[in-house]
Amino acid sequence: MSTWMIVGIVILAILIVLFFGLITALATSTTHPKSTSMADGWRMETSKPYTRDLDMRPSSVYTITNKEGYVLHASFLPAYENLDDYGIIEDYDYANPKVHISEGSFAPEKYKNNGGPDNCNGQKFVIISHGYTYNRHGSIKYAAPFRKNGYNCIVYDNRRHGENEKALTTFGRDESKDLMAVIEDTRRRFGKDIALGCSGESMGTGLTITALQYKPEIDFIVADCGYADLTNVVENSLKNTFHLPTFVGKIGGVISGILFGFNYNKARPIDHMGGSTIPICFAHGGADDFILPVNSQRMHEAYEGYSEYHEYPGAGHGHSIDEDPDRYEKMLVAFLDKVYKDK
Repeated sequence: MSTWMIVGIVILAILIVLFFGLITALATSTTHPKSTSMADGWRMETSKPYTRDLDMRPSSVYTITNKEGYVLHASFLPAYENLDDYGIIEDYDYANPKVHISEGSFAPEKYKNNGGPDNCNGQKFVIISHGYTYNRHGSIKYAAPFRKNGYNCIVYDNRRHGENEKALTTFGRDESKDLMAVIEDTRRRFGKDIALGCSGESMGTGLTITALQYKPEIDFIVADCGYADLTNVVENSLKNTFHLPTFVGKIGGVISGILFGFNYNKARPIDHMGGSTIPICFAHGGADDFILPVNSQRMHEAYEGYSEYHEYPGAGHGHSIDEDPDRYEKMLVAFLDKVYKDK
């Protein structure tokens, strides 16, 4: 064997090792992300013009345990019209909310009719799911317009994120079951007859749409900048950010399946929409170059139930509400009026 042939084999072997190292790094970083700190999430969201003058402190911090024993950390932000009844945490430590965890139900008895715990005087609630690498403090910007319009808000940390224990991020496979646990806990805690919906941003939308397969007992969904399938998001990022061929993403999903038991190519919220009639309001930034607007458009067009699509032309990923908070609030109010018109 010639020297040049040996050199060629060595170089090829190095390239193969580097390639699979890259694929493994992609699979690992995708499913094991580092999340934003609670303090940074609070600082970023409360500094925005439309939240700066609002009291964003919760009235309670609590935990929800899913059927598999995984503990989710949550905060309850009452509607502004209910602040006198629920109150707020005066000394709220945004960097370490865990110090405020309360045990049991904190719903004031005055909100329970004499008919029993299944009666809550028609109160309105919304559960808000945050995006990839963020935490529940990242959801308070969406809580602002809901709270102004009479909705009590539950914001919670997705698995692995925020104050939760480390776990595999599965972009909806397991997170959708966690959301079901939050929905069930909310109805058990506040009453079965409450008006209840879900809102999500990015991965929060992905997991909420994925949860449709379990037929959640909710009245509406607000789906902001979500993905129809994760593969196109990974490929888009590899192509535009790292200038790598898109097939790397598909291989990364396969390696993720081998290493961690989760092939992210199978994260396809659009496949779980069939048969649902829960009204959905899709919103997407027209300048979103991370999760392209076509994702929301695809889901809107494929959905069999009532849905509407709203695009915010100058908004990047997760910034539709930042781009035009007044229009966003009007969108929510108009959509919710349609949802509850015939109820």
